[in-house]
Amino acid sequence: MKRRFIAFCGGVAFVCAATMPVRSQEAFTLAVPQLPQRPAMNGTIDDSWSKAAQIPVLFDFTYQRPGEPTTAYVAQDAAGIDIAFAVTQREPVTASAETNGAGVLNDDNVTVVLWPQGSNGFAYTFSANPAGARYQTSSENTAYAPQWIAAGKRNAGGYTVTMHIPFGIIRSGGSKAWKVQFERSTIATNSVQVWEHAQGQRNAGDIAYAGTLTGVAATGTAAARPQPRLQFYGLAESTTPAYGGSTSRMGADVALPVTATSSLLASFHPDYSNLEIDQQTIAPAAYARRYSEVRPFFTQGANNFNSTFSCTNCPTTLYTPAIPSFRQGYAYEGTAGRFNYGAFDAIGTNRSDAAQVLTYTINDAKQITAFSAQRVAVDTPFVHDDTSTIYTGYENQRSHLFIAANYGIDRGSNVTDYGQSNYYEYDAGFVNQTTVAVLSLQKVGAYFNPVDGYVQQPDVNGYFLVYNKTFNFSTTARLHDISLSSFYGRYHDRFGRTNQTAAGGQINIDLRNLLTLHVFGQASFAEPIYEDLPYLPFATHYELLPFNTNGFYLGYKTQTSTPSSISYSGGTYFHGHLGSWSYATTIPLRRALHLTLEADRNAYAPNAAWEPAWQKAFGLEPSATQWLERVSLDWQFNRYASVDVGVRRIIGRNIPNAYQFPDLPAPPYGTPCTLNTQCYAPFDYVSAGNASFAFHFLASHNEFYLVYGNPNSLSTYPALYLKWIRYIGAEKGT
Repeated sequence: MKRRFIAFCGGVAFVCAATMPVRSQEAFTLAVPQLPQRPAMNGTIDDSWSKAAQIPVLFDFTYQRPGEPTTAYVAQDAAGIDIAFAVTQREPVTASAETNGAGVLNDDNVTVVLWPQGSNGFAYTFSANPAGARYQTSSENTAYAPQWIAAGKRNAGGYTVTMHIPFGIIRSGGSKAWKVQFERSTIATNSVQVWEHAQGQRNAGDIAYAGTLTGVAATGTAAARPQPRLQFYGLAESTTPAYGGSTSRMGADVALPVTATSSLLASFHPDYSNLEIDQQTIAPAAYARRYSEVRPFFTQGANNFNSTFSCTNCPTTLYTPAIPSFRQGYAYEGTAGRFNYGAFDAIGTNRSDAAQVLTYTINDAKQITAFSAQRVAVDTPFVHDDTSTIYTGYENQRSHLFIAANYGIDRGSNVTDYGQSNYYEYDAGFVNQTTVAVLSLQKVGAYFNPVDGYVQQPDVNGYFLVYNKTFNFSTTARLHDISLSSFYGRYHDRFGRTNQTAAGGQINIDLRNLLTLHVFGQASFAEPIYEDLPYLPFATHYELLPFNTNGFYLGYKTQTSTPSSISYSGGTYFHGHLGSWSYATTIPLRRALHLTLEADRNAYAPNAAWEPAWQKAFGLEPSATQWLERVSLDWQFNRYASVDVGVRRIIGRNIPNAYQFPDLPAPPYGTPCTLNTQCYAPFDYVSAGNASFAFHFLASHNEFYLVYGNPNSLSTYPALYLKWIRYIGAEKGT
């Protein structure tokens, strides 16, 4: 999607920019009319909307030219903001999502972005598709899911959407002037239209150039102080004695507002069942997979942490999924002026995980300046770890030139050489809406490896170059856009030896008929981490192994809820060659019912020329072929509930990880554990199936999950879960 506060371009994180015609900021200030009662909320703009202010959403931000006719209506009643969109669309309307959720962004949609206290407070987005399914985000809580109203109707010329956003689900601090942006996204043309646009604007949702609504909640009926939230959960698990037997547990999370923009948080016996995690794949990866955080204690205020201005594959010093289940936790988070802050302490059995962060930001039409200081500490009877980082950056909004500097130190019981436990990075470059050019100098010490963090590759010191360019064509042209991306990096270890190189490029072509073609090539070399495997002979043996991928990706409707794709990648890999094919499609069987099919094949063949002599002697590396077959069914039977059924089968020998030693063959059952029998790797060949089922319901102050199995497990986990969450006071994520 084009609409995002932060864009990630070629592995470098920063806000993308653009050069636009000069427009007066005063033209984008609007007084919000007061209505005696809420207007019609049935997807129809009737006479009850006659006194609402009308806003033209006409500028196509993607193609930098006038777009299709679109009008937004805005007003307010005693309980909230009322918004409507009248959309004219000549292209076929895309609207597959029936259940509220992130799938709305895969459809044509309309969005209002609100900053009630400008850049000094929280940001909110409210989106709806032509069917009226809705989705929302908050910069305060990644699990923001309150109740609000959206309805949509199609017509011969397009569609209309009506919205009602209650004041009570927004932390406005009593502000009467709110920054705002109105947007309309069209899948068929890959375009985003906006209300305001000005010279130097970076993306469609850039607050530095947002319009202003004045007189919001002028009657004073909206509470400036948000409600506290108490959420209880109960979880019951039914399984066989072989898997631990049936059990049940309860817990609670509390959010207590202190000021209009800050809260005290507490969690008691939180749930870590992660019933929402998606099924895994077998795609070879250079690094370990990352997982999303779902525990409420961490989702609120999560956006405060790891606040980097610019970084290239930078270490993540706070990766909360690495924190095991804890007994109780306490936190304080919020904003004050240009400052964002957060602190927590998660207390477990003989373990404490704590973190603090303070961020200062200036974002206006002239500059973006940011400074963030963060500390993460872990204490156990056996391990103490303390990591501190500073992230800074400055960008000139007119020249689009930026500089950034990051610094981090890791101290604790796992660090034996303080000179090798630091992190440095210096970035400089140019970025606008269509061009990215960055030079990054980076050093990650061999012992910079936070216990609660995620570091892709320690012991690297070198540079990384990125250049990306996008060419947009007419919305009516057969060719919508062409994107070129390229990178080159070279690093050495603490001994001065080259231990990682990377170079590659990709061409993306998007066609008007929703076809997408990617052609890519990459040549990378890295030293595997043998030092952590003391059972291997010559454990410090130095190798620079390849991880190369060349291939293509052909997709159809890739930005929708019904994508189809074929992809291939192949090249030298580890001690041999790897070839990977993937076929996937999602088929709409009927309205709200989708069938997804996937088949993947990975084939690895070792090359004797690459294999070191000591490894040949032990015969540690056979050929490996592995298949994945997956079928899933998604039924979105209303706005609040959905059912998903998944069946997956993985069969074949494990593929080695590019930067780690591969899984090894297991010895015969009963063979004593010796170096020669390699009994430390029992899972070389996989033949496993996994079946899972999940039902989810969220409405008002109740949320339910009924789940069978664990989709993140290799094989079926024979357990049935029932989880109920009750929200008292404020709603989920507010």
